[in-house]
Amino acid sequence: MIFVTVGTTQFDELVKAIDKIAPELNEEVIIQTGKSIFVPKNCKYFTFDDDLFKFFEKANLIIAHGGAGITFEVLSLGKKLISVDNPHVLDGHQGDLLGKLYQDGYLLWCKDLDKIDNCINYAREMNTKKYENRGCDIGRMITGWLE
Repeated sequence: MIFVTVGTTQFDELVKAIDKIAPELNEEVIIQTGKSIFVPKNCKYFTFDDDLFKFFEKANLIIAHGGAGITFEVLSLGKKLISVDNPHVLDGHQGDLLGKLYQDGYLLWCKDLDKIDNCINYAREMNTKKYENRGCDIGRMITGWLE
């Protein structure tokens, strides 16, 4: 199963691109459409769900908007991930994050939705590095300075 998520935003471009190629993928496709206006015709979809983990578990491949939260959540599960930066978010920060994670071999970054089918075919065969959360000590560092 391929699971696609756009989060809480509107990302019609991603929803449309996946819906267009869904019949050719020979695999069940489920899209979490968020605030998108476009209604998929070729795959299952829903707007929101309190627990996306159940979809992550079943998925062979996850395609997601480039938000940091979803990106690190999926990577920590060891799932194959194609990330697409949403051009509607402020300041283009998703591209910076995805560029670094792609460069380091953790995910596949789809920069052109017209080539999402190529990304999916490549992702099915690719091996990515296992992401390991290194933890963050900033809270302890700040507390230490305040003491």
